[in-house]
Amino acid sequence: MALPTLEYPTYEVKLTSRGKTKFRPFLVKEQKLLMMAVEGKDMENTIKTIKQIVSACVLDKIDVDALPMVDLELLFINLRARSMGEVMEVYYKCQNPVDDKPCGMIMEIPVNLLNIKVQEEKGLTNKIALSDTIGVGMHYPSFDLLDLLIHAKDNIDAEFVVVAGCIDYIYDKDNMHLAKDANPEELQQFVMNLPTEKYELLKNFILKAPKVRETVKKQCSKCSYDHTFTLEGLNDFFT
Repeated sequence: MALPTLEYPTYEVKLTSRGKTKFRPFLVKEQKLLMMAVEGKDMENTIKTIKQIVSACVLDKIDVDALPMVDLELLFINLRARSMGEVMEVYYKCQNPVDDKPCGMIMEIPVNLLNIKVQEEKGLTNKIALSDTIGVGMHYPSFDLLDLLIHAKDNIDAEFVVVAGCIDYIYDKDNMHLAKDANPEELQQFVMNLPTEKYELLKNFILKAPKVRETVKKQCSKCSYDHTFTLEGLNDFFT
């Protein structure tokens, strides 16, 4: 028996790397996959699930791995808003000291996901000179870096993985060496052999990359303390 099927509404979101991109909301089966992945707390499976859902919901041709993380966050925030409601309730426990112990009041804060904007650093350039003849071209952290981060040994190792993974090319006075033609270990070795002040230039580019961030304020109804909270990254918007 051929059962009827519903037509899905379509929406657009403006991404930093490709302009307006069309998508449809989550289906029930996709929302279930995402919930199972989050509950399973297996990073590798979560990444695989995110790729699967984004690829299914985005209606334009797109390379999920090449998406900057800020665009992935924008997509997911908009997917959640159009699929589960544009207002998300965030909960915080008040830690303001009252009589030498935390207040403990649970605060409920509504956040309109469709009002969240990308915060960008003005004047940020991706071409960074390391000497008179040598420099690098950078790109913002992308989704494919998550696969490399899973295998990082510790937080220090992860930092080098991210910095090396954001190199597009390395140039000197004679040649341009594309990062895609080198393996990750070669790029990480190049980064680790930089003088500290030059390494900081690359790291600073990443730290100042565009971010999806929302600042919310709430006064505790129990102790009257004025709180300011910052939401940033997928974990904050999907817990």
